[in-house]
Amino acid sequence: MSKDELANKRWMALPGNIRMELVGNVFCRNCGVTTIIDYIVGSENHKIVLQGKCEKCGAPIARLIE
Repeated sequence: MSKDELANKRWMALPGNIRMELVGNVFCRNCGVTTIIDYIVGSENHKIVLQGKCEKCGAPIARLIE
């Protein structure tokens, strides 16, 4: 299993309400706190990383989940 597949498995193991809170609380340099959209789940240093776009302006944003 690749590290990204493992990260996705760990992401999906979180309760749905927690995932929604994390997706809806991401910082954008243009808009401040926003929602991440069109994201992919990856891994960096054994942590979950969501990479996607800001819902408000479309800028690339990411969220690190420890």
